[in-house]
Amino acid sequence: MKSPGNSSKQGRRKKELRSGFSTGTAAAAAARAALRHLLTGSCSDTVSVRLPSGDYLAIPVAWTGMEGATATARVIKDAGDDPDITNGAEIKASVSVLRPAGQRGILLKTGKGIGMVTKPGLPVIPGEPAVNPVPRQMLAENISLELQLLENPDFKPPFANPPPDKAWLHLPFCPGATSMRQADFSILVELEVPKGEELARHTLNPRLGIVGGISILGTTGIVKPFSNEAYEQTITAALSVAASSGCGTAVLSTGGKSERFAMDLLKELPSEAFVQIADFFSFGVREARRFGFSNIIHSLFFGKAIKMAQGCPYTHARTAPLELNFLAATARSQGYDAQHCRELASANTARHALEIIAGKGSLSILDSIAATAAAQSARLAGDGAQIRLLLFDYGGRLLVDMK
Repeated sequence: MKSPGNSSKQGRRKKELRSGFSTGTAAAAAARAALRHLLTGSCSDTVSVRLPSGDYLAIPVAWTGMEGATATARVIKDAGDDPDITNGAEIKASVSVLRPAGQRGILLKTGKGIGMVTKPGLPVIPGEPAVNPVPRQMLAENISLELQLLENPDFKPPFANPPPDKAWLHLPFCPGATSMRQADFSILVELEVPKGEELARHTLNPRLGIVGGISILGTTGIVKPFSNEAYEQTITAALSVAASSGCGTAVLSTGGKSERFAMDLLKELPSEAFVQIADFFSFGVREARRFGFSNIIHSLFFGKAIKMAQGCPYTHARTAPLELNFLAATARSQGYDAQHCRELASANTARHALEIIAGKGSLSILDSIAATAAAQSARLAGDGAQIRLLLFDYGGRLLVDMK
């Protein structure tokens, strides 16, 4: 048998994949660079952006400039080695200072290339720009921190005239932005992605009801390169650790949030028992069995449960689009009326479908989906496996515990 460290295997190893940063991080960097230029008259080639983790990441700034009382900066999105359609996209932020007409704080306005949400079931409500909650928080925090760094808190910034339509979102200053927080002005941040509308045609945005451009996304601020082989190796390694630690149960979650919710519920289990399998449903179950786990618990949200119930071995949207006709057929088999089934079939997202079910009180549909998904897992796991499925809503409330 060849040693794991033999040269032939080392020769086959791929180079380490490079991480990048999200559109949310790019937007925060551009806004921070523009504000620095506005308040100091200059900007360095890079700015440090505070990430949701509390860490800082240095982001290159492609260009900054001034026109009247407005400063503009451009950042080029770098997705690293991830096959992200927005890699290389220009994220542009224009920043100006306004005399507040009411609320002080950060006024976020979006323009060309950033989509507007028109349908329910997304983290952003219809009628608002498609800038997700974490990027909004990053913008507020980084603008506030940039104010804190200003050497002269008594500096009087140039005031600009507010846009005539005043169609902006209000984001409060974050604590710690020095005495400038108390100053009589607000910061207007206008975001654009010049080629965003073109890029959006290659995303799921049009189908989700996000019109006119891309979304500004990110939950960690970092884009980790997606590699099936690498992720499978990660799952295998985690299951190996769990088995070596003497865990009798493997808890397979679809991501960080579902794992956290399962940990809160299953406090008796050691941390090694929890393994994030992302979209690798079939691989995760088979690997868990290969490592000797007979007790398998799935922790997931509704969209993944539907795909598992359909028997999709791999649940990523690229290869397994959400099929809500399957959900409608499940509702029909439960005896629900045609109108309710049509509403489910035409839902915008799994989140939207869940909202419809909650409004109707048709919770037996959730039980049926969970039972079918658990049965699909049992089929993959084979004889002797005990399958349990925890279905959470997006806020962490346990909807179904299928044993």
